[in-house]
Amino acid sequence: MKIENTKSVILRPLLLGLLGLAVGGGLFVYYYFFKEDTSVAAYVINGAIALVGFLGIVATIYFAIEQYLKIKTKKEGQIVKAQYVSHYSNVSAGKINYYKVTYKYEINGVSQEKTSKSEFIWKEVLTLKAVDNFQIRVLNGRVVLDCDLDKMFEDNKQAVLELEERYNKAREEVAKIVSKN
Repeated sequence: MKIENTKSVILRPLLLGLLGLAVGGGLFVYYYFFKEDTSVAAYVINGAIALVGFLGIVATIYFAIEQYLKIKTKKEGQIVKAQYVSHYSNVSAGKINYYKVTYKYEINGVSQEKTSKSEFIWKEVLTLKAVDNFQIRVLNGRVVLDCDLDKMFEDNKQAVLELEERYNKAREEVAKIVSKN
């Protein structure tokens, strides 16, 4: 749903894939040609590193196609207003939770309800919830966000901060109830 920076979407897995191929393949060649006593484990480990590198390259191709389709949808898709429904998180990286956002929209008289991938941070979720209606583009069932989340946050900063305060109060109340038990 969100369109990320194309360079970072493609370069990260590409560089990791090339690094894996170079290290795994290089060590494999080294052990095969220059090392006399080499264990099978060395070949297996180097092969595994090279395989991870190959998978990184395959992932790069997949991400490039996904990015192309998102950009095409952003350029050619039909503009539609979507309405925030709910959010939840089951993915975290480090100390950051990534949220899925469920939204609904109507196109050609047919109501649709979809859930995004886990790609929104807490500030973006609160922004979408505070705004409630936001613009998307739809093309062949693909949906991309057609608004700048940072600008939406700045334009609705007070409402987002009030919403965050309500969530914080609710968390405090839950913590009090849990600590009593």
